[in-house]
Amino acid sequence: MDRELDRRGFLRLVGATGGVLAAGDLFTLMAHAAPAKETLVVAVDTTFGTLRPDFLGEITAYTLKRLLYGNLVMWGARQRPDGSLIYDSETVEHVLAESHRVSADRKTIDFVLRPSARFANGDRIDAQAVKAAYDWYFDLNGAGAGQLKVNGIPGKEHVVVVDERTLRLKLDRPVAWNVIGHAIILVAIVHAKEIRRHATPGDPHGAKWLETNTVSSGPYMIEEWRRGQSVTLKPNPHFPHPPHIKRVVLQIVPDQTTRRLLLERGEVDFATRIATKDIVQLKGRPGLKVLHYSSTDTYWLGMTWSRPPFTDPHVRRAIAWAVPYKDIIRVAVHGLADRARSTLPNNVEGYTEEFWPHETDLEKARQELARSRYPRGFEVAVPVTAGLPIEEEGSVLIQQALAPLGIRLKLQKMPRGQKFSLLVKRQVDMGIFRWQPWVADGGYWIHWAGLPKSFSNFFGYENPAAQVPGQEAITLPLGSRERLAKLREFQRVSCADIAHIPLATLFDNVAMRDSLEGYVYYIDAAEQLNRLRFRT
Repeated sequence: MDRELDRRGFLRLVGATGGVLAAGDLFTLMAHAAPAKETLVVAVDTTFGTLRPDFLGEITAYTLKRLLYGNLVMWGARQRPDGSLIYDSETVEHVLAESHRVSADRKTIDFVLRPSARFANGDRIDAQAVKAAYDWYFDLNGAGAGQLKVNGIPGKEHVVVVDERTLRLKLDRPVAWNVIGHAIILVAIVHAKEIRRHATPGDPHGAKWLETNTVSSGPYMIEEWRRGQSVTLKPNPHFPHPPHIKRVVLQIVPDQTTRRLLLERGEVDFATRIATKDIVQLKGRPGLKVLHYSSTDTYWLGMTWSRPPFTDPHVRRAIAWAVPYKDIIRVAVHGLADRARSTLPNNVEGYTEEFWPHETDLEKARQELARSRYPRGFEVAVPVTAGLPIEEEGSVLIQQALAPLGIRLKLQKMPRGQKFSLLVKRQVDMGIFRWQPWVADGGYWIHWAGLPKSFSNFFGYENPAAQVPGQEAITLPLGSRERLAKLREFQRVSCADIAHIPLATLFDNVAMRDSLEGYVYYIDAAEQLNRLRFRT
């Protein structure tokens, strides 16, 4: 049956649910849509502000960029017991590269490009094109350059063209993620030669042109972009792994309830960022497929390391004993999370739960606080990201749990950007925070969040007994006994210090029509739509 969008019914639905889209603009791109088995319609939660792959933003923005840009490699995939597919952190899938070689000292990587790899305009993606892309990131000196440096490449001179198809990367240190770091979207391959053609005196590298224009290196290319409304994509004829679906429509539907109802009605095939409470209700509904993936998206309760009363170890222990761990998972995320029990996130190499003894025990909390310099408690301001249930509801639960100890939390709701700015400046004394690594490795997390000068060490934790072995683990081979021992020591010391209090690792929840198959979940949590196909 040809499932064209019932536009009149959709408009009635939006009117009934208080949808925020303008009725006159709704889904007009679908008036002449291809049959259902050729067009994938996706309700996405946010608009797409830029096409730059190196621009940090909402996860859903990366969904579009994954369709437009290819990387040298991606994570491999494995099948779970239920038949669904998830990334395999132990294997690498070659995408624009055909193969790679790593030197014995792990400080040189040769990527061999596929002879068939081309941009959407037909230009070759050879070693020179990839070097030009990486050079462009370095010239821009933004998030792309930052990620390349994290991958062990300090500058342009470390990216060398060996021959037409071979690119050599000379690392300044043998980081454990030396190959898979090139799967991260921030270093996807852009057509730097074309971008630079659009440079201006005020924009010497052409970055502004790339915000609204691109030449695709990935599985799809833009057919039409209606800013603030929708993006329609068609296959890139030169991508080495052709997608199954002939057209993708990303329709912006900001309201969570509307996205859910559209999916239930079959008006869309896939919907992003369904509210957790709705995910629970959608499970088992006819015609729908709801998948849960244990992620690295871990939330902790942070406490400043440099200002009282949190410099008192008894205060930190008292709070760790008082936190209502089970209630936070049950109430704030409706049970769709794993308990976190370490200072590293769940599901990364080296993670262990053996060093976190704390459960909810108010009597032990009282005993610890009585030993502190603040036996009667204290008051502290706690910034909370508005609209994020794990923070809003989790902070209220923690506030209620600490009140009997005389610890009074003044919750201050604010936009995400405002709170993040305070965290980066290390101006938060106490609060829930997260940092989700895009590489499933404890050393990668330590690099970003566990060292004294790490960008995401928001609360200033500092103890050489933990951080020296943690830093040493970064350059040791994955899976080695020595490396695992150092990651274990980092956790032993930092858990004893209560560097931060682990709360929960959220599931990534994916909802789609059951006519779709082939979905693969990747660690960066951006929906990878190019693997999907309609079941025949």
